[in-house]
Amino acid sequence: MQHSRYSNVFALGDCTNAPCSKTGAAIRKQAPVVVENVLKVLAQQTPTAEYTGYSACPIPTKYGKLMLAEFDYSNTPKMTFPFDQAKPRWTMWLLKKYILPWLYWNRILTGKA
Repeated sequence: MQHSRYSNVFALGDCTNAPCSKTGAAIRKQAPVVVENVLKVLAQQTPTAEYTGYSACPIPTKYGKLMLAEFDYSNTPKMTFPFDQAKPRWTMWLLKKYILPWLYWNRILTGKA
């Protein structure tokens, strides 16, 4: 998340050229990496935190059902829920429709998640 030419420039989210999906899930994993590395640079230490490319993309399969695809740079599945996310579910649709928008606007953007 550190600029390759200008070591005092860091970025996350849509303004990066990271080869990952530009999603709220990706930003949520990028932010701690940027914070840790900025603090290291300010302390004149070598940044060591790395972003793995984690991203999550909701995939609607039909009205009222979807799958949540979570993966990293190598496209390795990174399932964070305790069930098979490859199966379309109504509960995942509810997550996408109601919970994720609220979480994004009220927790992620305010730095509370």
